[in-house]
Amino acid sequence: MQEPQTALDLTVNGTRHTGRDVPGDMSLVHFLHEDLGLTGTKIGCSIGECRACTVAVRAHPGAALVTRQSCMTSMRHVRGWDIVTVEGLATDSGGRSTLHPVQKAFLERDAFQCGYCAPGFAIAGRVAVEHAVDESDEGGVEALVDAVLGPHVCRCTGYDRYREAVVAVASAAADEHRAGPAAAPETGPPARRATARLSAEEADALGYTPLFDDPTLELVRLLRDGAEIEHSLLVQYLYAAFSVKVPRYTRLAGWPSHRYGGRPLHLLGVAIEEMTHLDIVNGLLVALGSAPHLGRQQFPYEQDIYPFDFVLEPLSLGSLAKYVYVEAPPDAVDPDRPHTPEDRAFIEKLYQVLGAGTEPQPRPNQVGSLYRKVGKVLELLEKREPDRLDYPTWRARLDVLREEGESEHFALFRALFEGTHPALLGAQQVWDPGSGDHPVIPLHHATGLPPSGEPVRDETVPALRHLANLHYWAVCMLLDQSYRRGGQFHSAARRHMTGPLRSLGTALAHRGEGVPFDVFVAGYAPGRDERENLALTRSMVSQTAIAQERYARHLPPDYAHTCAWETLWELSLME
Repeated sequence: MQEPQTALDLTVNGTRHTGRDVPGDMSLVHFLHEDLGLTGTKIGCSIGECRACTVAVRAHPGAALVTRQSCMTSMRHVRGWDIVTVEGLATDSGGRSTLHPVQKAFLERDAFQCGYCAPGFAIAGRVAVEHAVDESDEGGVEALVDAVLGPHVCRCTGYDRYREAVVAVASAAADEHRAGPAAAPETGPPARRATARLSAEEADALGYTPLFDDPTLELVRLLRDGAEIEHSLLVQYLYAAFSVKVPRYTRLAGWPSHRYGGRPLHLLGVAIEEMTHLDIVNGLLVALGSAPHLGRQQFPYEQDIYPFDFVLEPLSLGSLAKYVYVEAPPDAVDPDRPHTPEDRAFIEKLYQVLGAGTEPQPRPNQVGSLYRKVGKVLELLEKREPDRLDYPTWRARLDVLREEGESEHFALFRALFEGTHPALLGAQQVWDPGSGDHPVIPLHHATGLPPSGEPVRDETVPALRHLANLHYWAVCMLLDQSYRRGGQFHSAARRHMTGPLRSLGTALAHRGEGVPFDVFVAGYAPGRDERENLALTRSMVSQTAIAQERYARHLPPDYAHTCAWETLWELSLME
């Protein structure tokens, strides 16, 4: 589905752009190229890994300057951002353009050869220089530069010259002891009104019997259910993606093209959209003054709203049947409704695989109706407190959430179920496990937690399981922090998910093992206040860095070693 239009409001190189709509799914790099004509920001891998497309960003006035991959940043996420591209590095004084010190250093040291990656390195260098003033010694400056420049890829292998140039400029800046910008004060939620008794008219308008008369409390209850469901679907779809045979079915898994943008065509794309749905639900929770919710129970567990037990399992005809049923729009799989012969044959096969011929039919799918209830309660809240929220925006976001599940996800899983997905064309008896074209590795699922008091064994499978758990927990803690801070760590969370966690999941699958996705028993906001939660999040990411060094000999060749260090740097900016 094409993402709805989003209101444009951002500043690029000092010029504010506002007053019109742009596609919400449009990537920032394409906006820079096609709308503004700023082509200095390069398009490389298009999945956020090479960093050629790096821009510098302040998410709001007073926020720390950070790097962002513009190829995987959608326009719906950039409202209020102040962005610097490579065209904005030089300064204009008296009609003459003066290069930024980082650009000068690149020229003086012949840092680049083909130059394609140079804009990304220059922007990253600019960010490192700004933060270097907080470092007290040369070792701190070099560590900072390594964290900011470390993920960048140079096909000409000019890393040392880029690094030396930026270290020289950053060290000079640190010596000048420049002061940084002050943090903008945070504002609390609006004052709440006293709870009023639900009237008969209001109850009729809701169409169901709520548990609470207070619409805020009822919304928090419903949205926390929704957050658990979206989190559980995200993990199930990731597990299914990791079970796909690569490289033959890489297109089905989604490794080469996991940058979100429009209709998902693979399993990782659906998982990323579930992450977006989790964003919407938690964003509304935070807007209501509630804490975000990243909790879920261990698998398997039964959820009243979801028609099946949540189970981590490899992709199969049986699991696809459940995914099709869950994501189906109203009436699409109702055998009592009129259907075309093709659709009727599909529905009959679906219920046959689900076992409905010999067992009771699955419970009705209540996921869509959950969000319809949320919409009704939101209307009640608007009636009682019309100035509390931006109600039209939240209704539009909830509509997107429901529509993406009931159209895009349903269409994808149906294509897989029927074997018509482009990645499966030409395959024979694709869902027969005995077929040579079967696209799935059977996985053994086990916990990654060692028995209490015992160390993680220094063996490949235990080490990979343990590190996968650490990255999963880091993703959840980063998301919790991100929801509380206006999306500040969303890119970091996704970077861990589509980078190291994806790599570890594939490596485990090649050994017939699944990612454990164990629940972190302390929760993802275990601190007593925001300061402690931020510190504990940093500790979790630090633990991944320690573990990846400890078990380095077991790591797959495509493991992103710099991911944790980059995230630690971003977290340090909040201290």
